[in-house]
Amino acid sequence: MTCKEAEQMVMPYINDELTDRELEAFLDHVYSCKSCYEELEIYYTLYAGLAQLDSDEDGNQDMHSLLEEALYASDQRVRGRKLFHIYYALSQVLAMAALTAIIVTEILKL
Repeated sequence: MTCKEAEQMVMPYINDELTDRELEAFLDHVYSCKSCYEELEIYYTLYAGLAQLDSDEDGNQDMHSLLEEALYASDQRVRGRKLFHIYYALSQVLAMAALTAIIVTEILKL
């Protein structure tokens, strides 16, 4: 992913509009590119600050920590969905193997 592509994904990231693949690529890039991380931090700080102004929340929160928590949660979501897809595929293979074993066993009984 290029910096330009990552910069175009900042607002969709903040608005939770990225697909799992886009999110994974975005996170990989942001973690490895200081410039893009700083760009994300600026937008996130502005967005979170405006959200605090609209609510009755205390405005003394550490925006950097909030961003780190959001990035960590996003990373966990991507990893969790990957694991789900792996376990799902594995369960399908095991189910097919069990079904095949049952069919072969029944055929051999004939």
